[in-house]
Amino acid sequence: MSTTVKRIALVLIVLLIVLAVFVGNFIARHKKEQPQMFADPVFDTQAPVITLPEKAFKVLVFSKTNGFRHHEAIPAANQLLQRFATESDWAVAFTENAAVFNRQQLSQFDVVVWNNVTGPALTNDQQLVFQQFVETGGGFVGIHAAGDGSHATWEWYANEVIRSHFTMHPMWPQLQTATLMTERVDHPAMKDMPRQWSMKDEWYSFEASVRGSGSKVLLTIDEASYDPNLWPMGEDHPLVWSHTLQQGRVVYSALGHRAEVYQNVHHQRLLLQAIRWVGQQD
Repeated sequence: MSTTVKRIALVLIVLLIVLAVFVGNFIARHKKEQPQMFADPVFDTQAPVITLPEKAFKVLVFSKTNGFRHHEAIPAANQLLQRFATESDWAVAFTENAAVFNRQQLSQFDVVVWNNVTGPALTNDQQLVFQQFVETGGGFVGIHAAGDGSHATWEWYANEVIRSHFTMHPMWPQLQTATLMTERVDHPAMKDMPRQWSMKDEWYSFEASVRGSGSKVLLTIDEASYDPNLWPMGEDHPLVWSHTLQQGRVVYSALGHRAEVYQNVHHQRLLLQAIRWVGQQD
């Protein structure tokens, strides 16, 4: 074996050792910070006690995580949604107990918001109740991780509710400032939104645009304004879209990884108006 080959082999061995150490440390850190990612899913069977005030409009906010947990974004979004409820005179309930997806309790609500829900969160019966809720006129707003790859095995949700499959988000760096473009200023969810605005977040890519699926693209991202790394979508890169699902209405927004984005006034307006639209308050 020549000296050059030996040197190359030594470099490769060192690189493999460094990679192994990096991966090991990464897994160890995530096991500590995200233990639910390394355990079997927990399914809830005992329904929570929920008491709602007498209000004309009722919203359920669900944030269960059997996958990655957004420790900072979930409470930030809940705080914002509580503010919406107070200012708009809604009744709102927050839970991570998936057993709330029973016909009696779910029928009390006009809208269900999935706040960064991950993993297989519902049993088969709970999935059916949720499907019937939406298809018979209920509203649904999915925030960020509600559309990630951890939901792919639930075909109705992945294909009919989200309508595109998550591929990845940038890693180098993960969080970037990018330019967002409002596409449907005529849609009630986008009322008074600027044509262009910028924000720092984690930007999802998907297998394909939902534009051909019957969904209305509401917001896109300019890939020239950030680096999508190995997961570009090209000129048509939707991040927020809406559609009707039989009698129900759906808005999915890929925004919302960072707690700070819930302080952005444009993002706040988008979420508020999306909830109103899916709840048929327009």
